[in-house]
Amino acid sequence: MSALLQDIRYACRSLTGRPGFAAAALVTIAIGIGANVTVFSIVNALVLRPLPFGERSDRVVTLYSTHAQQPEDWGWNDSSVSLLDLQDFRDAGAFDALGGYMGRNFTLTGDEAAERVRGGSVTPDLFPLLGIQPLFGRHFRADEAAPPGLEQAVMLTHGLWQRRYGARPDIIGQTVLVNGLPRTVVGVLPSGFRFPERDELYMPLRWDDAPRSARNVNGVGLLAPGVTLEQAQGRLSAVAERLAREYADSNRGFGVRILPFRDSQVGREERQLSVVLMAAVGFVLLIACANLANLFLVRGVARQREMAIRAAMGASRTRLARQLFLDAVVLSVPGAALGLLGAVWAVDAIRVSFPEELPYWLRFDVDVRIALFTAGAALFTAIAVGLLPAVRASRPHLVEDLKEGARATPGHAQQRLQSSLVAAQVALCLALLVGAQLMIASFVALQSADLGFDPRSLITMRAYLAGDQYDAIDARSRFFDEAASSLRAVPGVVAAAATTSIPGDDGGAGVRLVVDGRTGPDDAVGAGAVGVTSGIFETLGVRLLEGRALTQAETIDAAARVAVVNETLARLFWPAGTAVGSRIGVRAPTDITWYRIVGVAPDVHYEEVGEETPQSRLTMYVPYAALGSRTMAFIARASDEPQALTVPARAHLTRAYPGVPLYEVMTMAERRRFVTWEQAFFGRLMGVFAAMAVALACVGLYALIAFAVRQRNGEIGVRLALGAEPAQVARLFMRQGLVVSSMGLTAGTVLAAALAAGLSGIIYGVNPWSGWHFAGAAALLVVVVLFASYLPARRASRIDPTAVLRAG
Repeated sequence: MSALLQDIRYACRSLTGRPGFAAAALVTIAIGIGANVTVFSIVNALVLRPLPFGERSDRVVTLYSTHAQQPEDWGWNDSSVSLLDLQDFRDAGAFDALGGYMGRNFTLTGDEAAERVRGGSVTPDLFPLLGIQPLFGRHFRADEAAPPGLEQAVMLTHGLWQRRYGARPDIIGQTVLVNGLPRTVVGVLPSGFRFPERDELYMPLRWDDAPRSARNVNGVGLLAPGVTLEQAQGRLSAVAERLAREYADSNRGFGVRILPFRDSQVGREERQLSVVLMAAVGFVLLIACANLANLFLVRGVARQREMAIRAAMGASRTRLARQLFLDAVVLSVPGAALGLLGAVWAVDAIRVSFPEELPYWLRFDVDVRIALFTAGAALFTAIAVGLLPAVRASRPHLVEDLKEGARATPGHAQQRLQSSLVAAQVALCLALLVGAQLMIASFVALQSADLGFDPRSLITMRAYLAGDQYDAIDARSRFFDEAASSLRAVPGVVAAAATTSIPGDDGGAGVRLVVDGRTGPDDAVGAGAVGVTSGIFETLGVRLLEGRALTQAETIDAAARVAVVNETLARLFWPAGTAVGSRIGVRAPTDITWYRIVGVAPDVHYEEVGEETPQSRLTMYVPYAALGSRTMAFIARASDEPQALTVPARAHLTRAYPGVPLYEVMTMAERRRFVTWEQAFFGRLMGVFAAMAVALACVGLYALIAFAVRQRNGEIGVRLALGAEPAQVARLFMRQGLVVSSMGLTAGTVLAAALAAGLSGIIYGVNPWSGWHFAGAAALLVVVVLFASYLPARRASRIDPTAVLRAG
């Protein structure tokens, strides 16, 4: 132990004696480890960190309906179950408890301005199922459960209690106005809890006389101890098959799927991106390690005489190797600490940059996994950086190294090793550059994708109608029709309409369509239904291809059975004729609602770009009154710059309708950036990693050529003395840089192809195998290589041969 401590002290003294080398190594290690810890913190929060449900986190699951004609990638929020089905699933023997949740909007009024908050109706057993205890007050009682609109009790999140109600300590038992009615606060939930992601207010759910076909509840269950996910799935599937037989009208064709709660929130794309990002940032660490290994090899050459003296004095090879390896360890530990500190700052900056509030269960603070990952990265770095140089330097040539005046020079094997390390850096850089190009090009494609309408000069905002005065569909219809007309009166607005879906953001309400005389009742096709007021096509700047648009009288009439279909839907069912005048039906579990087609519109992209499904490509426009949603969006077209219209348009509607909260007020361009922020975020990260990699590789190549110049000073002096031109000497070393980089580019093409394959299912509108991306990245690296080689080569060409020969 004393010998080890002595070697550690010696390593510290050795490094402090060369502060420039130590500082450069520390910064390189901190960059490599810090980048990895940053990305691992994101991956840890997304897919590894236990959910905040205590010891039951691994047993919390979600349930959602499936259907033979329903796309497999529908999420649980699109495929809810019915409360009656949930009651049957409770008896399957798979759960300790099974609850339900239905997402809703609420309007809070009172002393302050009307505010829309996200919330939900929950079965009274849901929060106890999750192991969540109120901070103040109590859970809902079973006798407090009521159908939506008739509830008397309410629970608040900690954040809403602080923000809206000033953290009043006497809030329990007080009444608050929710959707225009007084409700009694029975509990305040613990800080940070906002189930399932960002909701803030909850009411107890019971649904009297709800038909089995009303699939509007998200199932949340706690698996019984010892029951696996596969066993639970089998038991629930058996129940679903029985229900399909017993209740054919409502359950025929419907099944059930069970997923871990995290899987219902984090999709396949996010997981795939996490893997790609970890691979990319791992490349950065490998480049940093290769860079430092080269520096340690160079330093080992400079210490050949020292190692020979220590060996001559009786030091064993193990002791010599350990001494040099400890140099890397001594640098890796503080480098990892700096990297961890930098990662904490980076994650905080990333978190602040997110345009929307994160799900409450997504937590980035340092935990045991991050600490272990940092320690593992430090150990890997120490081994990768110090082991090979230590082994090579622990084999001194005593006679040659101890000769007076002997010069420390690397052998051919070491020169090849150093060149290979630089070539590896170039290869990794090429892969990262190709990946960054693909991600950035994908984001640009998302932003510039043709949505089928003119997005310029458009503003958007959402509104929610709460309260008894809007219970009737005709009251809601009149409101949205009048509000859209009122919005047209705002100076600078040339057109306005209300719709249930905003293009490029909302996919429309999922429906199953049948065509009169062309499909059977069981051959329904999935499509998206969009409820609209009059003027929607003028507002979007779309000209109908056939027929006419919906009239104002039709859009506010709940009995109107007219529709406009998009071009793709019309071509699907009427490839050789016209759709206008035909009947199309919306298939419900027990009946079909028929609509007469009055027009055909060009395709407008309603789903988020890059998330198209066969269903989202088919659109059916129906009168708003046919859907009757309490939540709608206003779209207005400005005569000039839309940004200048957002404030006056919102102020106008707020004055006209003070009890109706408006939210998500933004231009269409801002909405597109908001919708695609994830792709922009990952693209920027890839770009940052690629820039880091190129910078490190540039430094590594520069160090290699500069070292070669120093070692060959005598040869250069002789060449110049014999008449060689300085340009010839410069080309000699630049050629060395190009030879090394060509090796790296060859290997890097394979790595880049593997990374492109990993991104192929994520990127949008970009061919991952396009030669332009590979050629562009290679060309950039060649320029970097030439620059990194030119500086030491230029110094070599300016060597004074007389001074060199005299010194030799």
